[in-house]
Amino acid sequence: MWFNQFYQGWRGRFRSSRHTKAPASPRRSTRPILEQLEDRMLPSNFLAATVADLIADINAANKAHGSNTITLTAPTTSPYVLTAVDNTTNGANGLPVIGNNDTLTIVGNGDTIERSTASGTPAFRLVDVACSGSLTLQNLTLQNGWAFGSGTSAEGGAIYNQGTLVLSGATVQHNGASGSSGADATVLGHVGDSGQDAAGGGIWSNGSLTLENGTQILSNLALGGNGGLGFGDPSNCNRFANGGNASGGGVYVGGGTANFSSTSLSNNGAVGGAAGYSPASSFTDEFGEGNGGSAFGGALDVAAGTVSLTGVLVNGNAARGGFQWNGFQYSFILCVPSKPPPLPNGYGGGIFVGSGAVTLSSGTVENNAAIGGYGSFTPFVRGYGDGFGGGVYVASGGTVTASNDTVSSNSADGPSSSGNYGGGIYIASGATVSFCNDTVQSNTATYLGGGIYIESGATVYIDSFTVAHTINNTDGSGLNGSTANIDGTYFLQNC
Repeated sequence: MWFNQFYQGWRGRFRSSRHTKAPASPRRSTRPILEQLEDRMLPSNFLAATVADLIADINAANKAHGSNTITLTAPTTSPYVLTAVDNTTNGANGLPVIGNNDTLTIVGNGDTIERSTASGTPAFRLVDVACSGSLTLQNLTLQNGWAFGSGTSAEGGAIYNQGTLVLSGATVQHNGASGSSGADATVLGHVGDSGQDAAGGGIWSNGSLTLENGTQILSNLALGGNGGLGFGDPSNCNRFANGGNASGGGVYVGGGTANFSSTSLSNNGAVGGAAGYSPASSFTDEFGEGNGGSAFGGALDVAAGTVSLTGVLVNGNAARGGFQWNGFQYSFILCVPSKPPPLPNGYGGGIFVGSGAVTLSSGTVENNAAIGGYGSFTPFVRGYGDGFGGGVYVASGGTVTASNDTVSSNSADGPSSSGNYGGGIYIASGATVSFCNDTVQSNTATYLGGGIYIESGATVYIDSFTVAHTINNTDGSGLNGSTANIDGTYFLQNC
């Protein structure tokens, strides 16, 4: 309440036979003073029974600022189906952006918000959270979102987050982020354009992310775009366009912080785009091909930032390199390029850790796969990639602290018989990893390090419990062979 206080001086005289007369007090006039208090925004509560209500309520919450709540009231058998693009901030979005200074909670009551799968529905993700916006989703399913194109347009199939995002008891499923395919060449001797990268089939985040209370990240896909066709010319050996890379089939963390607890990431995939190629104009022109894109983190890609996973299940995910027509571009007669381009590899079937810092505690990483891209095997050319880190891949500059986890039944595989490493865990040179009371068992790599593969130059600390419980792993040396359980150098530590 705004109010003014008025003060008026008064004077009085005290007369006493024992006191002298007091001097008169000067008369003071006072003016009302307006005192500005802090801005106080009352929380707003909205009810949404339809898609139109939901869109209107988000716009109203953005306008009101402060803390706001939208409660979904439709029957759980009647999902909120989005059919059109609302805005194109950071790519196409089906709902209004959660704006700056808006702290919004959507109480789902078991409801579903989804993009329509009807023919002709444009591609769009569902939600975008602005830098200083905040969104909490409770007991709600997001599905069928599709982020498509290049750059930010191909990031975050369901949610693109730069602010604060909390999912509590929520499900993010059947969403996708896909890079656009490269354009075909139209001039003789020219190459097609490479396919675009994609990241975060379910969620893309570069702010603050919290997944908790049974949240599920389920069956989402990040897919690199296919390379465009070249215009064949026997005198030109470099007629290729590469497929785009794919990162974070379930979740991509590009920076900031992320905290996952009592959460599952299951059956997600990151798949590199297929290589472009040049249709043959002669026998000697047959092998002018590009390379498939690589894949990073079938369930989770931590490119940067600080991430904590406590009591998290990472199950049944895959990172697969893109299809390779004739990968090395070798023509049997004429074309031998100066150096082979990068292969379409799969890194981290469950989790890929780039330059970020990750803490894994009391979790399970199982039944994930890192798979190299396959190619069209001709009599003259073999195009293929390799799988690295079926469960977890830790790149140079990445830091992982693991305790009380189980890593089991993961695989590193591909068409190569001599290039698949780290069925359970792959640790690259320059990475730092610490294990304490972990179990690594029953993982497979078709070449080396069925359980843990440690590249020269990595810094790895393993306690005696983990050493004793890294068992029953298989690689090229066989079950529990000389390199099957732990292949590489580490320091023995006490926990």
